[in-house]
Amino acid sequence: MRHADGTHTGSTFDKPGFYQTLCTRTGYADHFIAMLEDLMDALGPDRMDGFFFDITGIRSCWCDTCRALMTQRGIDADDETVVHRLAHESIDAFKHRVSQTVRARAPGATIFYNAGHIGPCTRESADSYSHFELESLPGGAWGYQHFPTTARYAHTLGKDCLGMTGKFHDSWGDFHSLRSRAALEYECLRALAMGYGCSIGDQLPPDGALNPATYQLIGGIYRTIEAYEPFARPSRPVVEAAVVSGEHPDIEHAIPEAVTGAMQALQELAVQFDIIDPDQDFAKYPLLILPDGLVMDEALCQKIDAYAARGGKVLCTLDATADALPHCLGAKTQDSQAMAPDFFVAEGPLATDLYPGNEYVIYERGCNLTPTTGETILSCVSPHFERGGNRFCSHGYTPSAGGPAKPAAIATDNTLTIARPLFGQYQKNAPWWVKTLVRNALNQLLPARLTTHDGPSFLECHLREQEGRYVLHLLSYMPWQKSAQSQSIEEPIALHKVQVQLRPDLPIASAALAPELTPLALEGNMLTVDVNGYACVVLAKRA
Repeated sequence: MRHADGTHTGSTFDKPGFYQTLCTRTGYADHFIAMLEDLMDALGPDRMDGFFFDITGIRSCWCDTCRALMTQRGIDADDETVVHRLAHESIDAFKHRVSQTVRARAPGATIFYNAGHIGPCTRESADSYSHFELESLPGGAWGYQHFPTTARYAHTLGKDCLGMTGKFHDSWGDFHSLRSRAALEYECLRALAMGYGCSIGDQLPPDGALNPATYQLIGGIYRTIEAYEPFARPSRPVVEAAVVSGEHPDIEHAIPEAVTGAMQALQELAVQFDIIDPDQDFAKYPLLILPDGLVMDEALCQKIDAYAARGGKVLCTLDATADALPHCLGAKTQDSQAMAPDFFVAEGPLATDLYPGNEYVIYERGCNLTPTTGETILSCVSPHFERGGNRFCSHGYTPSAGGPAKPAAIATDNTLTIARPLFGQYQKNAPWWVKTLVRNALNQLLPARLTTHDGPSFLECHLREQEGRYVLHLLSYMPWQKSAQSQSIEEPIALHKVQVQLRPDLPIASAALAPELTPLALEGNMLTVDVNGYACVVLAKRA
């Protein structure tokens, strides 16, 4: 593969490593298929369980073959967006061809193409996969927020899913290191709690000898997984909301910050939700969350209006790029941008648990909003001036000038629009008052939630459904930034007598603690449970 200037992609030849990339539009594809067929013919269909094709990302290429194709199609080689779309088409065609080859000789073999991420970029080629594997090593480039974000999207594509972490303290190539047991346990149990299988990556050293300590560690984790797997796989998520992601369908590893921020805030609030893309079905979700930065073109606005007209609830947050909005929001944007930072005034239904009348800063720039059919339920005030040039006050931003107040949140009967980028703000520096605003907004739109609890905010709560029962998975682990490079988990956190309230209309007859199915008291869909890192509660349905 080559860059637009003709230089080859990857590291230079005088550097160590195998970071070179080959273009599947060239004769390399024929060479690869020939090698694959030779391998399959040598092994025979009964000796091939599956194929894992690695490093199959969407990468733009300007090699001679690709430039000739651009000329043939009238594609401007300087338009990187169109060139990247061509790259997406190229790798999808390669996947389709490879899968056809595998299925012709070994129809029962599993097939997966790895690019370190599953997202909207994968949807068009989903038929080429037998299942999805989510490579997400928290000690590496992914961090702890990647897996729960992409996992909530990947399962909506209708394939069985597997979560892949690694035994390494850091990432691939980190030989002679071991992940802490608590971290590895959490990563596998979290995958299980979301209905995923789990995979722990290792790498074989050149002498071909496995490290005994690695497999003592992995074996201990898998004994735990084996005990709980019947209560997680197969299962279906029980959800009450969906976050609509604006992740670009042609770009991998491009999760918008606001989507990650929404995942983090909603997970801390024990909301049961999926992450979907704008082309997916909205109908099964009682609440639709439109995070700041989502581009709402005319087609998406019409789809949201139709969803709201059928009784769906909508929570929308906006940043400075907001333009046309769905009519159902009862609001319109103004041409001028809001000053930044500015300050919302803690009054009205969104101010619960905030200091009454206090002004709270929102650091990121939002938009100016005017009600049309909606009602203003939260106001904001501007600073004396916006910091810039030789105009400044103290070390950071200029404080509030008080009134006049402007609309910061506008509500209709079933929608709530907040004219500030709350989710992107939460991803950037997680102000507690931002999460409080989100919680209060959710309480306005979903007064009866599927799950709430009185435990700490790091307690994860995943509700799933199997035949004849619900299963509630609770995880009490807290990643913390104890080094400059990465987050760590060194021990589970024991929680005693956590009270979990399940939505009153769920038809629950009894509760028991897995895997022994020890009975738990259940009072009006309220249960009390100890969580020593992980607890799995089986909730039998009423007949």
